[in-house]
Amino acid sequence: MICAKFLLGLIIMEKKDYESFQSKGSELPQGMKGEGEKVAPLDLNYFREARLFLGKDRATLTFYVEQEVASIHYDMIRDEVFYRGHNVKNMTMSQEKWDLLQKFSQYLDHDPRAESLVRSYRTCLEHLMTHHGLSL
Repeated sequence: MICAKFLLGLIIMEKKDYESFQSKGSELPQGMKGEGEKVAPLDLNYFREARLFLGKDRATLTFYVEQEVASIHYDMIRDEVFYRGHNVKNMTMSQEKWDLLQKFSQYLDHDPRAESLVRSYRTCLEHLMTHHGLSL
């Protein structure tokens, strides 16, 4: 099972691992944060019991919301975002769900392994919100 995850290129970072990383006083290099942008602090408890799975061209965050397990998945090759397994472009979503998708962007921004995904995810999210008549 572990070999399969390794072969698929999945990397797991639990919240406690990230907190350990932060408690050691580690700061992301400027290039990891994005070009000239300041990253607002993200309360990692926003996504309760979150687990982030990263591949070279996809990211999935699983977490608890409303007493249920939920997930946000971004596929960079297909340029699509899924919430609870449903393609966001085909969904009618509340503002709370859009906020979750935006917080996912910040969550990715805090993980140096997701550097290549963050910009393309934000662009995809911006297009989705525009398509739904919303703005960032």
